[in-house]
Amino acid sequence: MTGNRSGIGKKDLYWKGSLTVEACYLLPLLFFLIWNVLYLSFYLYNQSVIVQGSYCTALRTERWAGPQKEKRNEAERKYADAVERNIAAGTIDRELIVGTDGVTVKSSMTMEGPGGRFFPSVWRGKQELRADKWEPVSFLRTCRKAENIWQIVRTGMG
Repeated sequence: MTGNRSGIGKKDLYWKGSLTVEACYLLPLLFFLIWNVLYLSFYLYNQSVIVQGSYCTALRTERWAGPQKEKRNEAERKYADAVERNIAAGTIDRELIVGTDGVTVKSSMTMEGPGGRFFPSVWRGKQELRADKWEPVSFLRTCRKAENIWQIVRTGMG
């Protein structure tokens, strides 16, 4: 009986270790890509928090009845509740403009990119949202128009 009992021939020994070499190249790239996707999801989450929070701050502050100083304080409180407490990472700069014609919220976010000192980058996002002065009469008229359109669509389909 001749042959190798272990079942490893010369062909098998030639490929031994090739998976380790491939993994040395692919795994760091794979980890880097996964890290970037996770970081991008944090960035997109922060952007959506800023957009929604800034809009809600402008809209709700505009409907606040009271003196200008109280309205300004209310805008700062609402912004802190809607944006600053919900942000995942990064720094936020804000500018709240409370005027007689409406409320404007300007927000800018800065996030250091993934990779730290090896791949330095900064991701930035800016939002400017405005809520015009609320006029109840025009609001009710718009609601009635929408209700009339809904009635037309509903009766046209049935």
